[in-house]
Amino acid sequence: MTKGLRLVIVILLLAVASEVLLPMILSDIVAKGMRGLVGSEQVTATLTKRPALFMLGGKFDNITVNAQQAKADKLVFDDMSIALKDAQLDMGALITRRLVAFQSVGDVEIRGTVTQDELARYLNQTVKGVKNAVVDIQSDKIKASSSFALGGFANVAVSLEGKIVGDGQKIKFVTDRFLLNNRMTGNLGGALLTEIPLVDLNKLPFHVNVRDIVMENGKVILYLDNRSH
Repeated sequence: MTKGLRLVIVILLLAVASEVLLPMILSDIVAKGMRGLVGSEQVTATLTKRPALFMLGGKFDNITVNAQQAKADKLVFDDMSIALKDAQLDMGALITRRLVAFQSVGDVEIRGTVTQDELARYLNQTVKGVKNAVVDIQSDKIKASSSFALGGFANVAVSLEGKIVGDGQKIKFVTDRFLLNNRMTGNLGGALLTEIPLVDLNKLPFHVNVRDIVMENGKVILYLDNRSH
């Protein structure tokens, strides 16, 4: 075997190895770097670029991130998936500090699932006066029942019916019906129970807007992207 042929074989082996190993190594680094951005310790990432050796330049055709129990603002998503196209990363920060710093991103799509149990936990912990909330998410509405501290001296049974909507950069629960001790009445909780803020999209790692909100039995699925609507 000539020296030239050996050199060609070594180059080919390195090229094949880079196609397999480089995406795996960089995907693992990005997954760990994304933990702080999505508020989750359970994160996986997949990076694609052809040829893979070009990844060292920091440009990627696609980056897909999946996280479990991801926290956005004060709400915890049961699962969250992020799909990025034409992303540019600061490779110096990524390699030396394991820091994911986006210099530019093309298309962004985010899908997040919120369960009814998480929504109940959120109401209990963030809405003043609400205790022991139970939430039932159906395909056409959300029912929530709890005890409510009225005026700080009496607890009454409160039932809410409504839906989750997007309003600019905010996602909130909007009440359509308000029942006090199972009777229709004015909203004694005032604005506190009429519109309950859930997520501020400005606190997500990417600038996105609400594309769609789908309620299914037991959960709500949020679809967000950065396209013009």
